[in-house]
Amino acid sequence: MPVSENDLVFNLCCLQKRSARKRFRKSILDKWPDCAYCGRPKPSTLDHVLAQSKGGKNERHNLVGCCGECNLLKSDTPWFMWFRSQDFWTIEREEKILDWVNQQEIKSSPPMLTDWMEYEALFLPETA
Repeated sequence: MPVSENDLVFNLCCLQKRSARKRFRKSILDKWPDCAYCGRPKPSTLDHVLAQSKGGKNERHNLVGCCGECNLLKSDTPWFMWFRSQDFWTIEREEKILDWVNQQEIKSSPPMLTDWMEYEALFLPETA
């Protein structure tokens, strides 16, 4: 069955900026039922993994759900340095964050980690 131009836009709707922002925020929090860092249930904030002050963008792959306490404590510290210094650090959560930030939703987007030194610092240590 051929698809017409009208068939492709049947579910198109117009959102106000506030509604779009709420949907965007909810879509990320739905993927993070627990704080990305400490694991507390139902995170209430979004954290920029790469802080905006360090060039991080308001893009899905740079935002994770986290509790207010972790968001405040992390501030603009590089996430892997801060996270690895916490008592609640786990390799599983670190890998989940790495998978999230390195996902590519649009194939033309450049990878988030472009500086080789930053990328090298994110490799997980090998066990002996």
